[in-house]
Amino acid sequence: MAGRYSVAIVGGTGRLGYDVSRVFLDEFHTTFPTVRVLTRDPSTAKAQDLAERGALLQVFDLEDVAQSLAEAFAGMDVVINALPTSTPADVKRQVAQSAVQNGVKVLFLSEFGVDHSRNDFPGYDHHEWETKRQLASEAREIARGTPTQVIAVYPGLFLESGLNPFMGFDLDNNVFSCFGSPAQKITFTSKADVGRSLARLSTLALEPLTADKVPDELRISGTVVSFEDVRDLVAQAKGVQRAVVRSEGIEQVKNRLRQTPGTHVADYIRVLMGEGKLDFSNDNSNSLVNPAEAFWRWKSVNDLLLEA
Repeated sequence: MAGRYSVAIVGGTGRLGYDVSRVFLDEFHTTFPTVRVLTRDPSTAKAQDLAERGALLQVFDLEDVAQSLAEAFAGMDVVINALPTSTPADVKRQVAQSAVQNGVKVLFLSEFGVDHSRNDFPGYDHHEWETKRQLASEAREIARGTPTQVIAVYPGLFLESGLNPFMGFDLDNNVFSCFGSPAQKITFTSKADVGRSLARLSTLALEPLTADKVPDELRISGTVVSFEDVRDLVAQAKGVQRAVVRSEGIEQVKNRLRQTPGTHVADYIRVLMGEGKLDFSNDNSNSLVNPAEAFWRWKSVNDLLLEA
């Protein structure tokens, strides 16, 4: 039987962190009775909602990051870094340092997106991913020889926010545009399912009998669809005509990126989508975190459309 553990969620009221916090509080309270949420402003509606659900709120003071983290991580088994990409690298660096110094057993890096190890942008990769790689390397070096396992989880695109016009999915206007083949599959995972996966991975990594099964890097795949699939689902859900998916050649786009490296990261992600590097359907750890959907049913695009 799983033990009773504790988790600290840095950025626990943010775009991803809020959903992760709610999952731990609502669905995994028996296993994780202590959920500490670090937030810059504990008076916000999200922070107060989490407190009512049982979260212990901790002020995350950016003027004294080291002290805030030391207080928050003391006695914690798991730390989840859910800080956004815009957070200064030094702050994320201190999260890793403090987690290791405080004897945290499991540290989840601030990844939760594209598996950028698959990128093929030689000499013009996006600086966000270069920073992520550097921080991951530093965190693993800091944790070397300590009890802390450093884990990176790649869920593809968030289901709730990935289907947007910047990614080529204008659901409101029934307009779709992709780079490469519109039949290419793409992984989307709901934020709540990311939270469930983190809770399961935490439990597996903390339990002696299963700890060695948890890799340092892994992909999860909530649902896998193509532009054509989404187009068809939208037509069915809204009762509209099936749109034509416009497509642009991948090499043409990559040539543009070579000329203007550091362009909006969405264009890079759309290239990865077209190249099949965001199709995790045959290369994921779903059977580890949620074998045969024994613990929950992965949320689908159709589920999302029905909610709307």
